[in-house]
Amino acid sequence: MKDVSIIIVNYNTLHVLKPCIDSIVAHTTGVDYEIIVVDNGSTDGSADAMSSDSRIIWVPTGENLGFGKANNVGLEHARGEYVFFLNSDTLLRNNAISMMLDFSRNYKGKLGALGCILENKQGQTIHSYGNFPRMRDDFQKLVWIPVKKALHLYSEILPALPEEYMAVDYVTGADLMVKREVLNICGAFHPAFFMYCEETEMEYRFKKKGYENILLRGPRIVHLEGEGGKDGKSSKFLRDCLRQQKSEYIYFKLTRSRWKYFLYRLVHPVLRLTLWLNPNVTAADKWKVCKQLFVKV
Repeated sequence: MKDVSIIIVNYNTLHVLKPCIDSIVAHTTGVDYEIIVVDNGSTDGSADAMSSDSRIIWVPTGENLGFGKANNVGLEHARGEYVFFLNSDTLLRNNAISMMLDFSRNYKGKLGALGCILENKQGQTIHSYGNFPRMRDDFQKLVWIPVKKALHLYSEILPALPEEYMAVDYVTGADLMVKREVLNICGAFHPAFFMYCEETEMEYRFKKKGYENILLRGPRIVHLEGEGGKDGKSSKFLRDCLRQQKSEYIYFKLTRSRWKYFLYRLVHPVLRLTLWLNPNVTAADKWKVCKQLFVKV
C-alpha cells in the first residue's frame, strides 16, 4: 500500500498539467506516493504528451465525466492509505504532501478533509475554504451585495486564517486530502454533480458523520484559478454561471428537506432577476441563465 494516491483530473489542461506534476516530483520527499491522472477525453494533445510518462498512472475515460465522477474513477485505481485530490492548475511550493500526511496521521480528532491555505502566483492568499451554502445566502449574494456595490458601500470581509490549523465547513477541492477509510464510510463524490459544489456536498456528509474538515497553515500550493477547464464553446461567465447554478440546486436537493428545497426553487428565480441589472452580461447570456433557473435536477 502507498502512503498517498494523488489524483489529478485533466481536461484540456496540458499547459498546466505537466508543471503541476513536475512540482509534485520536485518537492515531495519522505512519502511513498503515486500520481493518477484521469483524462476526461482531452483533445489538446494531453494523451500523446503524457500517457507514456513513467511518473504517472494515465487513466483515460474517453469522455468528459466532470470533476467528481472523474475523481471517483481515479479512486478505483488508487492504492494509497490517503487520497490527495489535486487540481491540474496547481503548483506545489514546498513539501506540502508530506506536511499534510504528517498532520493527518497525528491528528487527535476524527479528521475528514484536509486542505491548506492556497495562494496565487503573486503569493497572495486566495479562496481556500468556505461555509456550507445556506438558502438565505442568495439574498446576500444576488441582491444585498450588488446593491451595496452600486452605492459604493461594500467592503469585502477578509476570511479568517489559522495560525496553525482550524476547523471549517469545507475546504476547496483544489487540494483535498482524505483518508481512504473515511471515503469508504461516507462515500466519495456524488455522481449527480458535473462541476462545482461536489466537494462541498461530500464534506457535508463527512461532518454529518462526526468528522472535522480542517484548513492547515504551512503547506504552500499555488492555485492558478481560471487556467483549467477551457472548452471554448461559450463565454466563461455563461459556462460557469450555468454549471454553478445547477450544482447549487443539486446540493440543496441532496442536503435539505423536500419542502425547503421546493421553497428555494420558488424564491431563487425571483432573486436571480438582478442579473438583468448587470451591464457586463449580454442579453443572450441573461436569457440562457434565466432558462436554466427552471431546469430539473
